[in-house]
Amino acid sequence: MVNAAHARQLGIIQMLRSRGHVPARDMAERFGVDIRTIQRDITTLAGHGIQIDSLPGAKGGYRFAGEDPVHPATLDSDQALRLYVLGLLDTDTGDGDRLQAAGISQNVREVMRRINQRFHFDTADWYWTGQGSGHLPVLRTAVLTDNALQIVFRTKNGQQESAVIKPLGMVWKGGEWHMVAAPPNAEPQRYRLNLIDRIHPTDLTFPYPEGFSVSTWWTTAMEEFGKGDTRIELAVTPAARDELLRLSLKQNSEVAHREDGSATLVLYVDRWEWLIPLIASYGPDVTAIGPPELRTALAAHLRAALARYEDIPASDPAVPAQVGPADDSRLRATHGQSPRSPSP
Repeated sequence: MVNAAHARQLGIIQMLRSRGHVPARDMAERFGVDIRTIQRDITTLAGHGIQIDSLPGAKGGYRFAGEDPVHPATLDSDQALRLYVLGLLDTDTGDGDRLQAAGISQNVREVMRRINQRFHFDTADWYWTGQGSGHLPVLRTAVLTDNALQIVFRTKNGQQESAVIKPLGMVWKGGEWHMVAAPPNAEPQRYRLNLIDRIHPTDLTFPYPEGFSVSTWWTTAMEEFGKGDTRIELAVTPAARDELLRLSLKQNSEVAHREDGSATLVLYVDRWEWLIPLIASYGPDVTAIGPPELRTALAAHLRAALARYEDIPASDPAVPAQVGPADDSRLRATHGQSPRSPSP
């Protein structure tokens, strides 16, 4: 089960991989925790065999000490995390030069190749939901051995369905595992493991599709998810600009910045309804310019919310100039738990 600590540690690793060395204070500010928590995270990662150097001084911090490939015959959340750190889940290991030089056998390199092909960590953001699944061991084995699975899962409308699927890979995103699998004679789909009620291995095997990559498939699927022809135009004040633009925008999104720090954001979505709670959470800092249906629905939503507070006495404290937190708490709330809340 991937919990809050795993999610934060994965975010720390992403920072170290992208920046070389990172001060502890930067990490603490990034994840909304204190420096002692970061230090404990570094100790935990070191306990998993991830070598991280501590750099003293005002410009110090942390950096990776080097690479030390591990045996990947099995894969749990900690081992998957370590493989990701070492670059073995998101780099091409096909030629095997680096692994061969490290003394990794051909059999183990083949397992690594399969892991690289079939497991993906989506780190577009570091948020999590704190939900896990007991299906991971069965699914992990089926993915690596090309065995079909019979699953019972819940659909969007809450109905249960049963299917025999070909598991092609697994994706870690936002603190939970997703399965990429193909039903018979159908294109691959994604299944959230926490929506699968039962999963049973079968004695059926299948040929893994030639040239298929879970990472490539997932990236394309996420780009297409929620995309449509409905044009949404938002006016964003300077107070909300940086936070709002941290959302994972699509390639066809448009952003126009102004000298005063404000911006106009244009999105193309399949349905505007799902934007109502997000836009409303920003209060006056994000305004829907169009389409008219969205503006009307937002106004009705806000009027209904205001009606709940109309009986507040006039003697109550005045609303502060800045409504809402000054950090990214709102953005965290739209994705999952606050990093200050206890691990599940």
